[in-house]
This record gives sequence, structure tokens and C-alpha cells, in this order.
Amino acid sequence: MTWTILITLALLWWLIARFILSGPDLSRYDSYVGEIFEEHPEDVAATDQFLEVIRGVRRDSQKTKSLKHGFAIVRKFADELSDDLQTDTVFSSVTANGVSCEWAVASGADTARRIIFLHGGAFLFGSPKGHRRFSDQLSKLANAAVLSVDYRMLPEHSRMKSIIDSQHAYQWVIENGPDGPQNCDFLIVSGDSAGGNLALMLSNWSKHGATRRPDGVIGFSPSTDMTLSSPTIKRNRDTDKILGEGLGLLAKLPTALQMWVGLFTMRINPSNKLASPVFGDLGDLPPTLIHASSNEMLLGEGIRYTNKAVAAGSPVKLQIWKNQIHDWHLFNMHKGSAKEAWVEVKKFIDGLQPV
Repeated sequence: MTWTILITLALLWWLIARFILSGPDLSRYDSYVGEIFEEHPEDVAATDQFLEVIRGVRRDSQKTKSLKHGFAIVRKFADELSDDLQTDTVFSSVTANGVSCEWAVASGADTARRIIFLHGGAFLFGSPKGHRRFSDQLSKLANAAVLSVDYRMLPEHSRMKSIIDSQHAYQWVIENGPDGPQNCDFLIVSGDSAGGNLALMLSNWSKHGATRRPDGVIGFSPSTDMTLSSPTIKRNRDTDKILGEGLGLLAKLPTALQMWVGLFTMRINPSNKLASPVFGDLGDLPPTLIHASSNEMLLGEGIRYTNKAVAAGSPVKLQIWKNQIHDWHLFNMHKGSAKEAWVEVKKFIDGLQPV
């Protein structure tokens, strides 16, 4: 009787993971698409320099032999990523519908033109302060005021909190600029990595949940699928020098166990379209630009999102750079392929028309 109960529970555990937590099969969207950009001669030196810094942070966090203290070291590093930024852009704190945010306004920027930016960091770390390189660059390229959202993160909060904070900040930025209430003439939603996930979520959600749609969306190495079902999650585990060590461990687990770990750590169904934008209805999206590296684990998620959106008639464009680290726009900014990628971002922004 005991064995019968155990077998029944195991089968139930597997069935829930397979048919409720995993989401539909999207393998038909796995064909390699998008513009391909060759690596730049400057890339190797720039990447090696940054990876040496990352290895130092990992060594320091491991030396503590304390998960809490090690995690604090990583968060401190992420918050200091932009400390050496030299710019005349003005940064100021603001509360947007109860959500802590930061404005970044480049000299002479038109505050009726706005960008809402969601920072990366695996939903575990990162901040507007640490990502000022991003908000500074976006403000200058788009001649716009950038609202960087300090959304609530794991493990202190569920994934749903980051989604709610992003939605609240989006509604607020439609009606408010750095100097107070002001109409919004032009709006872009953008984010890197985990923040790219939130940006793509807002793009879809805004079709019915907001009073204004974005004029364009930019995802830098975005995560689109919390079920980790794309083939490059495992295929690129060894070539992804940023995510391979952490996300790579999760990718080694049996698929059913991955789903349950996702459910309990995020406190949301991994296949929920708010957590995994690739599972949403991707028709009628605004013009969208996605950047990904051929080396990174999240490449397949960008490919699936793009193919599914294009099949639904949405103007989504994918650009892939060879042999870059995940989120190279931030980590190698102004060098080699990162510099070239920002040129493509500028072209995309300049081609957008206000709704």
C-alpha cells in the first residue's frame, strides 16, 4: 500500500510539472533567425578584462562560506557597476505609484519623450544605480528622460512583485515626467536580461492593461521563458561565461524538478505568461528589437520569442552578435561589438514613430 501511494504521488508530481508548470511546446520556433554580426577585434581583451573582475567577485563570495554574506557581496558588486561613470546626465530618485525609481535625464533631453528601463540581475540583484550606464546611454541616444525601476526582487519577494512594480511604474510614466505631471509624446520600454523579460511582459500586457501602448520595445539579452525549455539553455551552458555557472546548475536538473524549483523559488507558475512572455499572445506588438549573443544560454529564448511574434504578424527584429558575453552592452560598453550594438539601437530608436 505504501509503495502504491508513493508511486501515485510521484506520478502526480510529474504530471503537474509536465502539463501545468512546463507550458506548451514551442520547439517549432527554434529555427535560427535574425541578422548576424561578426565579433570585433577589441572583444577578446574587453571580455577577458571583465571576466577577470567577475572571477574575483565569485572568489570573494565563496571565501565567506556563507550564502547570506556571499549574496551580499554579489549585490554590492552589481550596485557599483556604474560607479566610475562620468557624465553630465542628472540622476534623481522618485516614487512612481509607490514604486522606487530613478530618473536619468541627459543634458537637453526632451522630457515628453520617455523610456522606462528595467534592470537585469536574474531577479536577484541589480538596481537603477548599478545600471546607470544603461539609463545614461539610453537617455542620450533617444533624447529622452529614462525612468529606471527599482522593482522588488527574489528571494525577499515573489516574482509577481517585480511584475506588479513594473506595471505600476509604466502607468505612472505615461502621465509624469521628471518635473511632475506631463503628457508623454513618445515612449519606449526597455530592459536587459531579467529586465528584458519585464520589458517584454509590459509590451504584451499594455495591449489591455494600460492607457497607452509603447512606441517601441528593446530587449537586451532578454529572458523570455522561466521554464528554461529552449535548446540553448543546455547547449550554451559551457560557452556562457556569465550565466553558465549559476543557471547552468539549474539546467542540469531533470526537467520536472526544474519546474518545481521554479515554482517554489519564484512563487508563480513558470509558464504564466506574465513571468514567461514567450507564452503570451504575441500578435499586435509594437516594433521590437531584441539583441542576443551566439554564446549565451538565453539565445534560444530570443529566437523563439521572435519567431512566434513574427508568425503572429508583429514587427519584431532579432540581431545576434557572435561570441559575446551575456549582456555585453553593459559589461563592455563603448568597446568593440558593444559599441556597434548601441549603434543598431540608435538606428532602431530613430526609426520609431509615436503612436
